[in-house]
Amino acid sequence: MRRFGKASIVIIVIETFIIGILAGLLLVAAGKPEAREQRNLITHFDRTDLQRIEEMITRFKEGTGDNLTMLEWGIDSGPYIHDVYNDGREIHWTVDNTRDGMAANPGKTEYVCRAIGLAETAKFYKVEVSDCDSYAKDEQISLISFNKDRL
Repeated sequence: MRRFGKASIVIIVIETFIIGILAGLLLVAAGKPEAREQRNLITHFDRTDLQRIEEMITRFKEGTGDNLTMLEWGIDSGPYIHDVYNDGREIHWTVDNTRDGMAANPGKTEYVCRAIGLAETAKFYKVEVSDCDSYAKDEQISLISFNKDRL
């Protein structure tokens, strides 16, 4: 049986140290929120996307424009595509479900509204618009929601 020399032990210690550093870096990286290349595209409906929605709501309330596109996938169907544009005074929110083969009434619906907010229930955060054309001024229309279990 051959014994390890001092040089071999030093190499093993250095390799173990490097492996430990790399494992630590991976653990730190796993705890950071994912950086998204396209901040205006909402697809995960996770905490990062909710923060982007909150930013859009804040910008609207400050009178600053913004735009987002959201892809909301069903369990066994095509996506609902939400295109949201606001100029700081009005929100133009279009819901397009024409790619959903299971939709009862496929088509596009546009909401033109002058208020937006985030409502909280026990299980969801709901994005609600109000003061919309063709609706009662105080009617809250929930257009998208974030499941708290996924955040």
